[in-house]
This record gives sequence, structure tokens and C-alpha cells, in this order.
Amino acid sequence: MEEEELSLYNKLNEEKTKENYIQKKTSNIDLNKTDKNKKATSTEDSKNIRLLTYNFFCRPPPVNTNKDDYKDSRLEDFVKEELPKFDIICFQELFTTLNDRKHRMIREGAKVGLKYYYSSKVPSFFSKYLCDSGLLILSKYEIVDNDSYEYYINISGDSVGNKGILYSKIKINDKFLFLFNTHLQASYFDDSPININCTIQVRMSQTEELINYVYNKLLTIPRDEVNSGCVIIAGDFNIDANNYCNINTKYKKLKYNCTEYEIFEKKLKKLGTVIDVMKQKLNGHEYTFGNNENEYDKVLTGKADMNSKQTLDYIWEIIPDFSLPIYNHGMNKLNKNYSYDDKNYDNHKIKVLYDTFEVQHFLAKNRPYQQLSDHFGISVDLSTSENQSLNNSINEETELPLKNN
Repeated sequence: MEEEELSLYNKLNEEKTKENYIQKKTSNIDLNKTDKNKKATSTEDSKNIRLLTYNFFCRPPPVNTNKDDYKDSRLEDFVKEELPKFDIICFQELFTTLNDRKHRMIREGAKVGLKYYYSSKVPSFFSKYLCDSGLLILSKYEIVDNDSYEYYINISGDSVGNKGILYSKIKINDKFLFLFNTHLQASYFDDSPININCTIQVRMSQTEELINYVYNKLLTIPRDEVNSGCVIIAGDFNIDANNYCNINTKYKKLKYNCTEYEIFEKKLKKLGTVIDVMKQKLNGHEYTFGNNENEYDKVLTGKADMNSKQTLDYIWEIIPDFSLPIYNHGMNKLNKNYSYDDKNYDNHKIKVLYDTFEVQHFLAKNRPYQQLSDHFGISVDLSTSENQSLNNSINEETELPLKNN
């Protein structure tokens, strides 16, 4: 077994130079240029912005779940049927190693107006990782700033990739969306209880890294931009809101006395008000992974995950509360004199239209696979318009940020 793994490792490394060339060539495609002589269309000025997060399940070759993952066919179906429907997309598990699928997604996105993108970096030849984080952000709106972060550690099946965070500052009219796309450590149900417990601990560590990264990023942004814009953290968090027993909840309850979802939510509140968009719309959670084989997928989902019905994918809206002590330090002192009028909060902010939230099943027709990924996608609309016809009220339990001190 060790000889087979070594052979695969050598094969992957031999392809790194070629992969880096493809990445460089693709990134040089002039997708980000805009025609300065063209006026902004009325569509961009007035319509809602549709945001999607989707674990696309395109792992590097030769990795497959049940002999064939139909990666190329699924990508072709998504590009043709679903890609044009969205304005901003956060992808996970769209890896670059030994294939050009991510680059194809970028090129096809440009054809339908998703001409701005930010992608995870390909690991260097001497890196301990065999593949990138699999993250990609596509946008019809200009990405004016971007950054990335690599988590300190990944274990088990995730150890070959450098999982982390992609950050993009997206300009929508005269406001900004601060978008964080991430993919946390997975737990493998066919693994030993000890290893599952370890993956939980790694996920908790990555959660702290995520919060610190978002916090430090917000410190460098003028408060007026943050308050008039929108902060979103989206992706595959591998934390099941429904807390099924096959994620070893007994261990978590003994140690933490609450579910992993509750722990994650509490940690996020260090940043301010936290809104789980799915929970806000449904007053609960609908599963996004591990469906019943009699309903949908019989090909892409592994046997250990079948029928587990987990909620792993989320869109979190963060409303920073600059009255919290953590924001009174560091680089944010540059903004200490800024006064924010919370009375006009709803009138000039990018809004998340909670009632537009949807679980996107992306089912396939006349194919050997029943859905386009082992995950479902989730989407929600954003708007910069002052007058909204949809109900966008926040429930009574949600607290709006306080006025700055």
C-alpha cells in the first residue's frame, strides 16, 4: 500500500509544473477588463443579486467514490443549465491538480457575465500538499480586493489539500460585499471513533482561525464601507446543524455540553450579530448532504454517508458590532472618529433578502447520476435597493448592531 501511495505522490508531483503553467496561462485571460465606454446596464443597477454556495465535488483524479464520479459530464451540465442563473458563486471542491476543470469553469463563467474571479493558489512543487483548497469565487460584479488564508492543519482524507479561506471585496453599485468562502475539515463516518474525534478538534481550531481572519480583515476596512455593505461567510463547514448521532455527538456533549453547531454559532458572535440565512428563512434546517438513496443520488454519495441527511452548507450574514471591545484595538483606531447612524441602517445597506433563500438540488436528467454533486447548493438574493417588496425583517431574537462609540 505504501508503494502505491508513493507512486501516486510521484505522479502528482510530476504534473505540478504542467499544472502551474495552466494556472498561469488561465489567470492571464483578460476577464476583469470592463469597457469604460459602456454604461452600467439597468439590470445591474436594479435587479437583486443572486448568491450561491456549492460544494461541486470535483476531486482530483484518480479519486472516485463509486468507480466514476462523472466529473466532466457534471461540470458540462452545470455550466449549460445552472451557471447563468447566478451573479456570485462560491465553489468548494473544485480542485486543479491533474485537471483543468476549475479553469473551464472560469472560462465558461466569463461567457455568461461572471467575468471576475478569485481562485485558490496551486501548491508549490515543494509543498506538503498535493492539491489546492478547491475554492473559487465567480462574480458578475467587480472584485476590487482579494486575499486568502490557509488553515494550520488538515488531517485524515483532507490532509492532501491546503484547505483555507478565500476573501473577495466585491463592488455592487457604490457599496461593497465582503465575501468569505471556506471549506472546513470533514469527518469520515467509516473512520475510527478516535479519528472522528480528532477531526472535530481540527474543525474547532479552524473555526477560531476563520473568526480571527475575518476579524483582522474587518479591522483594515473603513467602518462606513462595512456598515453600508454586507459581510457574508459561506461554504461547506462540515458541521451538521441537525447533530446526527453518526458524528459522535456523545463525545461533543461530554466535552462541550452543547452541539458543534451551537459552538460554532457562539464563536461567530464574537464578531457581532450572526444570522444563519437558512435558519432565518426556514426556522430550522434542511439537509444539504447525505440524502435518501430512494429520493435522489445513488452514485456520488458513499455508503457511509447515505441516508445521513446532514446540513453542512451555510450562508452566514455577519453584522459587526463595533461597540464590542475587540474592535477598539489595532488598526481600527484609524476609524475611531467615524460615527454611524443606526437609524438609517436599513436605508443604505446591502440587504440579504432572507425570504429568497433556496436549497438548490441541481438534479440531473437522463444521466447515470441523479444530481450534479453529492451536496446540494444553497442560494439567497442580495439587494441594494431601498424599497423592498419582499419580507426582509429580522426575527425578534436577532439584535441589530449598536451605534459606534
